Amino acid sequence: ASVFYEASTRTSCSFQAAIMRLGGTFLHVDGGKGGNTSASKKGESLEDTIRCLECYTDVTVLRHPTTGSVQQVALGDGTVKP
Repeated sequence: ASVFYEASTRTSCSFQAAIMRLGGTFLHVDGGKGGNTSASKKGESLEDTIRCLECYTDVTVLRHPTTGSVQQVALGDGTVKP
């Protein structure tokens, strides 16, 4: 999954191109303001959103404007270390 809570056309496209070049497919989620996900608008936590998407994917790429967001998600259940 390609999950972007911060707009970045070039970064998003580069990750999508890399996934396709490796023979994969991707799910893109625009979680920013005006994005295509209702999760953040309904108050779902970042950890819950990522955990749900992980059920559908082998790899998740996260871009978020808040420093430490990746670590927050990775340590959410204490089993994944950054």
